[in-house]
Amino acid sequence: VFMGCGKKGSIFVYLFRYLLTNKTYLINTAGLCLIAAFLPVLLKPFAEFYVLPIGLAIISLNTPLYILLSSDPDLEQAVRVLPGQGLSFCSKYWFFLIGVQMIICSIYLGSWQFQYGGVSVGAVGTGVFFVAMSTLLSVCLEWYYPIRNWKLESDLYHHPRKYLVPLVMLLIAGILS
Repeated sequence: VFMGCGKKGSIFVYLFRYLLTNKTYLINTAGLCLIAAFLPVLLKPFAEFYVLPIGLAIISLNTPLYILLSSDPDLEQAVRVLPGQGLSFCSKYWFFLIGVQMIICSIYLGSWQFQYGGVSVGAVGTGVFFVAMSTLLSVCLEWYYPIRNWKLESDLYHHPRKYLVPLVMLLIAGILS
């Protein structure tokens, strides 16, 4: 079923279609893009501190995309049953999340540069680090600790686990700031 980019189908195509056909996922991602564009304005009063990483931690909250396996038990079962699909799926899922989060991160850094300037190569590196770490932590949580026993999809969105990755990233941001 999920053999990469071969004849049987592509995980990337599946994930992209899943994102485009699920309105909640698409609206959430578009909302994060808007937040990323306006977040530098909200952080301006604290500009004397290095607050750029705090914004990167805030935009790491992308609830629907980060609970893909939890929200689709059939997909999870298919991925877990087929031999060798765990690593294959998780690595492609991670790269997909990196792609989506890099768009959001680029909007945030671009907005910061446009409004205040001062986005250095180090700041871009920090953005890449935050994107890579937050998405890796999210994939690991989703693989090893999926959310089970939910009745409504809104139960998934209100689950406390969704705050774990942004909390860890906020702690790292606090250390860097």
